[in-house]
Amino acid sequence: METTKKIFISAGETSGDMHGSNLIREIHKKNPSIKFYGLGRDKMVEAGMQCIHDMSSRSVMWLQALKKIPGLWNIFKDCTRFFDEERPELVILIDYVGFNLYLAKAAKKRNIPVMYYISPQLWAHGSWRIKKIKKFVDRMVVIYPFEEAFYTNGGVSAKYVGHPLFDELNKREIDEVLVEKMKAGEEKTIVSLLPGSRKQEIRRLLPILLETATVIHEKVPSATFLLSCGNTRNLELIEDITKRYTSSNNKRLSIEIVKEKISEVIKASSLCICNSGTVTLEIANYQIPMIACYRVSPFEYFVSKPHIDTPYICLVNAIAEKEIVPEKTMYRDDHKWLASNATELLLNEEKRETCIAGLKEITSIIGTPGASAKAADEALGMI
Repeated sequence: METTKKIFISAGETSGDMHGSNLIREIHKKNPSIKFYGLGRDKMVEAGMQCIHDMSSRSVMWLQALKKIPGLWNIFKDCTRFFDEERPELVILIDYVGFNLYLAKAAKKRNIPVMYYISPQLWAHGSWRIKKIKKFVDRMVVIYPFEEAFYTNGGVSAKYVGHPLFDELNKREIDEVLVEKMKAGEEKTIVSLLPGSRKQEIRRLLPILLETATVIHEKVPSATFLLSCGNTRNLELIEDITKRYTSSNNKRLSIEIVKEKISEVIKASSLCICNSGTVTLEIANYQIPMIACYRVSPFEYFVSKPHIDTPYICLVNAIAEKEIVPEKTMYRDDHKWLASNATELLLNEEKRETCIAGLKEITSIIGTPGASAKAADEALGMI
């Protein structure tokens, strides 16, 4: 009698949880008997993973990782205990590089095959880590076209499968009634503010976005603003920052905070001003002009600058290998730059059309569904 095969899977972030859940479902379609164990959040549990640790409060950024080390160490020890006792046939790691590379090393030490799905962005700011990847990872399953060559040239086995975000978007039902309600007629100019999904990102970026909105409204009086709260856990923080800004600056800014309905917010928009993460691909999918930015401290900026290996922080621009949308890493609150680019994209029709044409080109390259199924084939091929 054949023993039940086990896969250990680890995802730390919200996006990783979403992509991990889709991967679990695709593997189960092809082999329903496989059992999943690991680290993740609600979606992976719903898809059938037995959760060793809930990672909902474990997002780690930059120097914040130092505060999380004791908790992460205990999680790591529980994972290695699972490796020793249960001997899974495969370990699948999703992004979350700082922690997942330790798991890769532990699995490799025990001769358990390791597949890394959704590569950490080493091509942008950590090409030196490719030696560790080569040492501890058996197969990189990558989501951007240029990553396959990056890893192959570094001596790592790699396969490009496409971006799983487009699997998610392909099956997502859009509330078109809500979109039309937000737009409330063609004459309305809607600027959406998307400050990110992590509390640290929101604290840093949202005040700049609110200041930017004020300047935009002065130059484009017809503009109204939607503020996206993708995760309801951040609602109180977003409301608090917005309330403090409007009261302390005596601003009468028309801002509507929208919970969870991020696709509807994007689709209703004339322009998006966003954090420079994966959301830029979702905005590109709906071909809405955007401005991408990232806010770091001066210390982080100057420490990391020598290690940045790409001219682009925005994924849309990185894939195109040229600037399709304005982008900037800010170590100070440069709302004037944001407002200037925003008004240009709102008022200059030629600039808007050029941006939209570039976004169409990008989605034709990367926007095809099927990544999760291809990644499932890779995983099953390893066991």
